Formats: sequence, C-alpha cells, structure tokens
Amino acid sequence: MPIRPENKCRYPKNWKAISQRIRARAGDKCEWCGAKNNEPHPVTSSRVVLTVAHLDHTPENCHDENLKALCQRCHNAYDAKERARGIRLRRKAAMNIEPLF
Repeated sequence: MPIRPENKCRYPKNWKAISQRIRARAGDKCEWCGAKNNEPHPVTSSRVVLTVAHLDHTPENCHDENLKALCQRCHNAYDAKERARGIRLRRKAAMNIEPLF
C-alpha cells in the first residue's frame, strides 16, 4: 500500500528491508488467501502486489508478530474501517470541524 506522505516519518528508515523480509518469510504469497506475488489473483485475476500490513495499524510497531504479508485485496479489506475513519477525520479537519467527543 502506498504510504501517505504525512505518515512517512512514522516508518523506520529500514522499512524496505523489513518489508522484503516479511514477504520472504511468507514465501512471497499472501498469508491469508495464498495469492502469489506477481501472478493473477485467484479471485480478481488482477496481478497480485504483495504488501506488508501492520495488524495494529501502527507503523512504528514493526515487530514480526505485528506484520503480515498480504495481497492488496486482503490488505484493503483489513484496513477498510481504519481507512474510512482516516477519511472522515481528514474531511472534518479540512472543514475545520472539531470532534464533539
């Protein structure tokens, strides 16, 4: 998944090496659905791009047990609620609305 520019500083400088190690640990396939990197996805037929997900949605937490190699489909599904929350917060910030609670 592309890293939002404002979040790049939250990732360690060696993120690329960490990501490569986690994908290699997974045998270059999605740890949830088994889709293989750079091959057609078994459901969508689109080319699989293997990503690394932070299970707690915290980029600073790069412990192995918090990282999973996921295809974009699984990663997007896993992050959907968190992504929707971020979109709402950014929209409110753009409109200069303070949260009530």
